[in-house]
Amino acid sequence: MGSAQKPQIILLSDSLSFGEIGNTRYMGTYSLAGQLEQAGYRVLVIDYFTRHPHFFKFIESFLSSDLLFVGISSTFLAPFVSIKTSRPHRSVGVDLYYKGELWFEEGEDLKSWLSQFKKLIKTYSPNSKIVLGGAKAQFAVWRNQFYSDIDYICLGPADRTLVKLASALQNKSEVSQREFKGIQILENNEDTENKFCPSIRWSSHFAVQPGESLPMEISRGCVFNCKFCHYDKKESFRKNSNDLKDELIFNYENYGTDTYHFCDDCFNDHPQKVENFCNTFMSLPFKIEWVAYSRVDVAVKFPDTMRMMIESGARGLYFGLESFNHQVALKAGKGTPTDKVKEFLIDFKEKYSRECLIEGSFIVGLPGETRETQMQTSDWLMENPVLDFLTIGPLGIMPYVPDLDKLTFDYAEYSRNPEKYGFKEIDYGKRYWEHDTFNSLEATQLATEIKERWNQQYGFQKIKTIWLYPHLKSLGYSKEEIFNLVRNQEYAEAFPILEAVQKFDEHMQNYWDSL
Repeated sequence: MGSAQKPQIILLSDSLSFGEIGNTRYMGTYSLAGQLEQAGYRVLVIDYFTRHPHFFKFIESFLSSDLLFVGISSTFLAPFVSIKTSRPHRSVGVDLYYKGELWFEEGEDLKSWLSQFKKLIKTYSPNSKIVLGGAKAQFAVWRNQFYSDIDYICLGPADRTLVKLASALQNKSEVSQREFKGIQILENNEDTENKFCPSIRWSSHFAVQPGESLPMEISRGCVFNCKFCHYDKKESFRKNSNDLKDELIFNYENYGTDTYHFCDDCFNDHPQKVENFCNTFMSLPFKIEWVAYSRVDVAVKFPDTMRMMIESGARGLYFGLESFNHQVALKAGKGTPTDKVKEFLIDFKEKYSRECLIEGSFIVGLPGETRETQMQTSDWLMENPVLDFLTIGPLGIMPYVPDLDKLTFDYAEYSRNPEKYGFKEIDYGKRYWEHDTFNSLEATQLATEIKERWNQQYGFQKIKTIWLYPHLKSLGYSKEEIFNLVRNQEYAEAFPILEAVQKFDEHMQNYWDSL
């Protein structure tokens, strides 16, 4: 490969969320690559980079004097989790996510890796930079002693920011940045103030495998304002329906892609949005399947939206139910009466269970919740098997850093104003909180009890979430096989999970060979 053909920018991405079995690609890196390519830069994305057995040797073939920077996407990097690891409730996964430094158990190991990586890059391109972005870029601020070889970090959106960085490095002009605790943070005011949901073309050099399921952004942000939520709230930026249709057709015609993980904080945030997008999907000359986040109160108020979503290809929906105590849920930002939520879940199972998996998420320990009300929720779920997957965990409160607000996170109201919501004590270092009816230790223990109770009845499942549906389709499994893994105990217990692991290993190798 000649220097003129080698990339000017390399973006590294991986997700260790589901360990050896893998998962669909993370969208953020490809969205950024699309913006950089539109600006005229040659961009290479290397996915699964932490899993490559000889990564330094592999990336060396792509390095040249043209290299401007290497970006590392941190969002789903975490110490490797085996499929044998038990996760009794959601907070265990959260603890694993924040454990260690990015994908290393120990900070010194990350520091050593970055030092070797920088030395390799500088051998080919003395002026190139290393940039860390994504949700965990904040780690470089909190524990900067391990990140000394990172030149810049980007907190929050970076669609325009990285284009400006590339231009500045190419022209050897001043980089727009500010220093914070000794770290050089890229200024991304234009991205934070002018939000949008860009279109993207999956290029041939992204090495999409035949029939591979893909992530796709269809909207950014959420119009709601749940008090415990750290994602972008009170606003939503939707992709144009015509652009969306063009992307879907392009992917099908070029790669045979017909299954998607929609990146959207709330697919059904408005009935008109549901109608527009579902009509777009159903107007295609082929059928698609998809999974997405959804919201139960909109579904209760506009039940026909569920029919449209199922008919347009919904195969997995994730509902943040949070609490079956109406007053507790109302104060947390979920307003639908509990009896209507339960009626909806029963009705959904009766009407749509053959076509769509459903995952329900609950939080233990919201202000006003008690052990008694939490056990009433557990009892109802055991007596009414309306969910395919139960996600449950104790309430988590992120340490509030005013200088990072609206950059890395749109902080939850519980973090910004804990006293207003009844919190009497919060110790971020120990991840401890307390209010009148719960503390974090009690909530963690009860979440474990409730999830173990669920597992006693449904623990035969070999997959634990709707988000694996698209990935298993990429590995060659059919809808019927995946549904049986979730609902058919005899089938699931006989399923050779190591076969899926092997298929993912082959999928990764084919991908690397295609780059």
